[in-house]
Amino acid sequence: MGEQQKSQADFSQREFPVPERMEDQRLAWKLERVSLIVLIGIILLALTGVFSSGPLSSARVASDGGRIEVEYERFERLGSSSRLHITLRGEANQPARLRLDGDLLGAHDLQSLQPPLPARSWLGGMELQGQLDQRGELHLYLALLATQAGLLAHRFEYAGEQLQFRQFVYP
Repeated sequence: MGEQQKSQADFSQREFPVPERMEDQRLAWKLERVSLIVLIGIILLALTGVFSSGPLSSARVASDGGRIEVEYERFERLGSSSRLHITLRGEANQPARLRLDGDLLGAHDLQSLQPPLPARSWLGGMELQGQLDQRGELHLYLALLATQAGLLAHRFEYAGEQLQFRQFVYP
């Protein structure tokens, strides 16, 4: 039997010892290849940070005047901790009042705030009161625990400037 005839015989219908249909087997092989490609794609997306922290998730935004800057994760997971780094800029040694609004406090539990600052309720949000250092900066570090899934919108106000950004929390 020639090589080509032998190859064709390998993929022909068989009844002995077990009935099999090669069309179904070829479909199963294609499905396996597609599943492998999808699995590799999911792994690559996870490594780049689409599902949590990583290069595609890490973000930095600043207000138009540059007085407020926030470093955050675009993507979070429900029930996991995340960090928020807020930098306020202004005149050296001046008082600073930062107002946090939007979904930040409603969709997260505030686990810690460094440095600890006096806070008060403000129109459904929170106002933090601090003081800028000799360089005219105040760095705030918030540890947050996501308690609500979905697309969240946050808004910060400081020194007449507003900064808005969004995060996505996976269920």
